[in-house]
Amino acid sequence: MVFETTRTLSLALLLCAGLLLTGCATPFPQAETWAEPGTGPADRAVEGPDGATLLARCIAAHGGDLREAAAEVRLSLTGEWGVMIRRIQPLVTDAGYRIDAEERHFLREGRSLVEWYGPAGVKRIDWRPPAIEVAYDGLTSTDPDVLASSAMTSEAFRLFHLAPSFLKWRGGQPLRLADETIGGRTYHRLSLTLRPGFGFSAEDRVVAYIDAETLRLYRVWITLEGFRTTQGATVDLTYLDYQEVSGHLLPRRLDERVRAPIAIHAHEWIITAAELIPGPD
Repeated sequence: MVFETTRTLSLALLLCAGLLLTGCATPFPQAETWAEPGTGPADRAVEGPDGATLLARCIAAHGGDLREAAAEVRLSLTGEWGVMIRRIQPLVTDAGYRIDAEERHFLREGRSLVEWYGPAGVKRIDWRPPAIEVAYDGLTSTDPDVLASSAMTSEAFRLFHLAPSFLKWRGGQPLRLADETIGGRTYHRLSLTLRPGFGFSAEDRVVAYIDAETLRLYRVWITLEGFRTTQGATVDLTYLDYQEVSGHLLPRRLDERVRAPIAIHAHEWIITAAELIPGPD
């Protein structure tokens, strides 16, 4: 998913090429830019609803809290990884296996069961935070790097696919940031801190972009501290399209980019099937 930090000459050359071809990194919003009403300098104050109210409105615009409507979310997806990200982050992308997937998210248990399919075979992940089981073609892996990278990407995909409901469950108190205009549209921004973070990380941060007109989640920009090669890196995920499933808006087409330490395209995928499974009650 994100840039891998190494000191090898070959990677250094790849980075130089990336900087020339794609551009510079974008700094992640820092604490001093936070603008929660009444807590910052007057020239940074944000008018209107606070962070918690905006998140609640965003969830309502998506059809409500998924946990209140379903016990399980089932998804099928297919996607394509960028060429450079496969080269500089082979274990996190795991592109020989992570092309198509069948996901089952058990909302009340906080568990995700995923089977990935690719030209190299099948990767099965059973993520039950903080425990994880990973198997390649039926053979269980005990490699700590495989477990850590898989835990991080599994938790990140829970955010990507369960969208604002995930932020309510995991994001703590959302803080309002100054609005931002992108392509002529205004987006409210919220800063959230996840403790624990993605995978085995103690903490990660998320900046959520909410369309000021539709109140739909437009983008999430995240840190990824859960794996040794992604510490200090950030990525953003843009929701290009949604689909209605049993009265709820779920993502249909998504695009992920590395924002730091360099700017490159990472991954684009589409949800080909989605289903909400109600609970026994």
